[in-house]
Amino acid sequence: MATLDGVTVKEARSSARVALQCSIIVANGVQTGEGRVLNPSKHGCLVESPLHIKAGDHLQLRLFLPDSDQSVCASLAVVRWVQATLFGVEFLTIDEKYRSRLNQFVAMGSDPWKLAV
Repeated sequence: MATLDGVTVKEARSSARVALQCSIIVANGVQTGEGRVLNPSKHGCLVESPLHIKAGDHLQLRLFLPDSDQSVCASLAVVRWVQATLFGVEFLTIDEKYRSRLNQFVAMGSDPWKLAV
């Protein structure tokens, strides 16, 4: 379990997450809004956003990587859980070029020496 701003969040992970933050645009076909990614992994992330999202919603996501003009698009992601303004998403469909970029970003984030180069 993790605590963020006084909210305890249940954690069930299939891959390691990195303690990095970046901006995100979230769309579900009805609404579009902005938020923050709090700990991305190769398979999903924790998002903080004021949007009204519920577990099971299918989303399109665009993550804006820090210190980069590149972004990562997930054309299909599913919301696994929601607690207040936080929700966990699993990436279901990511184009290979974006998948490679995300994997590289997560790998660099888990090694602070790579970020210093």
